[in-house]
Amino acid sequence: MNLKTWLLHGLLVVLVAVGTIACQTAPTANSTPADCRMVQHTLGETCVPMQPSRVVALDHTAAGNLLSLGVMPVGVASNLLPQLAERLPDVPRLGQSNQINLEALVALQPDLIIGAASDLEGTYDKLSAIAPTVAFDMQTTADWQRPFRFHAQVLGLESRAEAVLNQYQQRVKALRNQVGSPPVQVSLVRVMAQSGQIGLYLKNCFGGSILADIGFARPPSQDSGTLEQPLFTKLISREALPEADGDVILLFSFGATPEIAAAAEAELERLKTDPLWQSLRAVQQKQVYGVGHYWGAGNSPLAAEWVLDDIEQYLLQASP
Repeated sequence: MNLKTWLLHGLLVVLVAVGTIACQTAPTANSTPADCRMVQHTLGETCVPMQPSRVVALDHTAAGNLLSLGVMPVGVASNLLPQLAERLPDVPRLGQSNQINLEALVALQPDLIIGAASDLEGTYDKLSAIAPTVAFDMQTTADWQRPFRFHAQVLGLESRAEAVLNQYQQRVKALRNQVGSPPVQVSLVRVMAQSGQIGLYLKNCFGGSILADIGFARPPSQDSGTLEQPLFTKLISREALPEADGDVILLFSFGATPEIAAAAEAELERLKTDPLWQSLRAVQQKQVYGVGHYWGAGNSPLAAEWVLDDIEQYLLQASP
């Protein structure tokens, strides 16, 4: 092969590669290949394989939704809920959702990447050059059914998603019939890693939406929040601890890294010895239960099942 022929061959390889990336990111209607379909999402428009088989989930919402649909991801972000991580012991971790290791991602040879728009916005073009990438953001964590339906649409599993949500609704209806009158007032409390800082979770958080579906009451300090309001937590100091009281307190902590998780757990143990905490009605009546962070941001039907399990175990037995 002479120099001219070699150069032409190299140019052809580059053009083919560019054409492939263009198909993955924003092809025109006329250039859409037969084996993929266009999907509109938060960060643009992507040609998604008709039957993706190597899907990477770059946030815990996507990972939970995939598992809820019976799809095992080939790679996930590192900052998963512990309960999700337990179900994915052998799946490669790719780093924090907003700091993905691109080399490790390439090595997995994905044919579809799914993540949160807020995490992927800065790296979307790089991710799209690796594989078709779709991104989605919810308004609050109470908005969890909408991204679940979206992920099902991307995977071509809409009917399976509706079956999963129907199962959720049936269980909610059965539990609703067991709620006493007046309903138990449920307080959702997260102990933060920062010393002396407590998070109260409002009606527009993940667990708050499920409590509302079933018909439980909330303390006055947490009886607010809509889908139109992005904030679903209220931070209070130690001095405002009485705002965390209720008939029942569900208590949790979380950390996206092991270091933050350990600091939050230490604060949780410190809180339990605080005289002001011990003066709360729910504490004195031994109506405080430790639950997972999925109450605040589980964001999937799988996590909704965990919340409903906790409701059956801790709240229905406390109903009048």
